[in-house]
Amino acid sequence: MMPTIRLALLGAALVLRLATAPALAQPLLPGQFQAYAEDGRTEIHQSPQALARFDALFAAAGDVTALPDDTLRGLAADAAAANFYYGGTRAEAHGTVFAELVRRDLATGLQIEDYHRSLIAARRWQDASTLARQHPDVPLEALPAHFDGDNGNTTGAHYWRFDASEDRLTREPLATGGVTLVVVSHPGCRYSRAAMAAIENDPALDQALPARRVFVAPAFASLDLEHIGGWNAAHPRARHVLADRPQAWSFVRKWNTPQFFFLVDDALVATVEGWPEEGRVDELLAASRKVER
Repeated sequence: MMPTIRLALLGAALVLRLATAPALAQPLLPGQFQAYAEDGRTEIHQSPQALARFDALFAAAGDVTALPDDTLRGLAADAAAANFYYGGTRAEAHGTVFAELVRRDLATGLQIEDYHRSLIAARRWQDASTLARQHPDVPLEALPAHFDGDNGNTTGAHYWRFDASEDRLTREPLATGGVTLVVVSHPGCRYSRAAMAAIENDPALDQALPARRVFVAPAFASLDLEHIGGWNAAHPRARHVLADRPQAWSFVRKWNTPQFFFLVDDALVATVEGWPEEGRVDELLAASRKVER
């Protein structure tokens, strides 16, 4: 299972420990956010409150040009973690720190990779492509040859549809009028694959679920197009798209996989989360009955 998909899998005991840990009440210093985020793979940290802690840390650091080298390196790691766990929402901050690393001739290959991943998570394709051209010796993730769609329109939820035959990503709005099932899923997640197998192998369940289905992959710091293309070829009725700007998907509170969101005319009616070993067929059937028309 992909490391990012394990975010949902810590138990209630860890949630309680993190909620009561005194260290969490203290201001974070440069270099501490990465450990904070990676120790907080729970609902508590996958929230705007966690990003507020990064913002406070970044603001307190002040002028990056005045920071000692080690402090700047720590802040770069913090920015990389913020963008990794929160879908590229702090790519501009990462860019500020990265530019100072470059100015001082301190940027390592790993730091270049980190910033490239932040740009990918933020869907800043042109900037990511420019960075790759500037550093041809660093093994950065290859991007598609073509991009279509207005990446500046931020109204409402959008996604990127991948066409493997044309090596193209196209940005499109999420159309949710009527009854829609949105599945937050990823081909690299074994639980997502198990849920898909259950649907495909159960004709009654397949028929009961809303006919309009959107399988959307979270805005990870990697496009993972090989997995996406392979899944789409194997499951043409459940083709994955890539989320654009996760904060615009207002009904998705956290991006764990898999999750099933049942919408009627843009309103969220039912949610089914996770896929344990025994599955959640009964829950999916119950949710489907709530949106029957």
